[in-house]
Amino acid sequence: MKPNSSVLRVLPSMALLVLLSFLVGCAGFQYAPRRDGGFMFYHRELPAAERAVEAARQAGKDRECPDEFRAAEKMKDDAYATYHACHTKEGIAMAIEAAKMANALCPMKAAAPPPPAPAAAPTVSLSANPAAILQGQCTNLAWSSTNATSASIAPGVGSVDLNGSRQTCPGSTTDYMITATGPGGSQTAAATVTVNPPPPPPPAPAAAPRVIDRLTLHVNFDFDKSVIRKSDITELQKAVDFVKKYPGYQVSIEGHTDSIGTDKYNQALSERRAAAVKAYLLKQGVVDSQRIKSVGYGESRPIADNKTKEGRFENRRVEILILSE
Repeated sequence: MKPNSSVLRVLPSMALLVLLSFLVGCAGFQYAPRRDGGFMFYHRELPAAERAVEAARQAGKDRECPDEFRAAEKMKDDAYATYHACHTKEGIAMAIEAAKMANALCPMKAAAPPPPAPAAAPTVSLSANPAAILQGQCTNLAWSSTNATSASIAPGVGSVDLNGSRQTCPGSTTDYMITATGPGGSQTAAATVTVNPPPPPPPAPAAAPRVIDRLTLHVNFDFDKSVIRKSDITELQKAVDFVKKYPGYQVSIEGHTDSIGTDKYNQALSERRAAAVKAYLLKQGVVDSQRIKSVGYGESRPIADNKTKEGRFENRRVEILILSE
């Protein structure tokens, strides 16, 4: 039997209508491989989830965070299964969630901050000025430090500022040590203060020789003269006899003047007069040169009034002193 011609004419129109309907209904679809190896149109969310999971696999996240990867992959598979079971909206929602899970896999961990640089070790110095003292004296300790939070000095000082100075008076030689401590550790420095014993006391001055006997000679020199006059030889013999009585004793010859003339001149004149008597005694051999001395006092020790002629004559004299050893 031949097909009805009217039917044949209607079939192309119907096919075109079906095709148009299909195309209009697939505006939100993508053509993608089927799970069983074929192809079909899916809502775009499902292929997107498929691509997200595969991209995560290619990035090695199935090895980096396997548990999270398997969860995303299962969510994607469940989305397809739900979709194929005609639960379209639920399947799409699950596909969206699977894509989010795949894209969020193994977030890059923030790089650990570099370890802090080690704290600088402290530095410290200590000095003593002066470094050597006598017993009973004091010295000055001075110190400085860097990178420290505390400092102390031993012995006997204790905690101190990080930089400073302090007087100390050790009784004996002492090794001082400062310790500076900070985040970078501890550091020490030392200074020695040498304490020397005090010097021995100076020897007591020798006692002044005691005058055992004294003889005043009226060997009166002429004005401005130191030459012994012949008329005074008899008086000098008294001096010889006087000194002979004290063998072995020290003899001091003291010369004096009146007040006429300057102090400087009279001082020199008195020394010459004493020397003249000393020379006479030495010449007579009554005393050796090691036990006799002469000294002049100028006008400083008058025995009479220098305002009169007679007084000035008396002041121009020589005295002989016998001294103890």
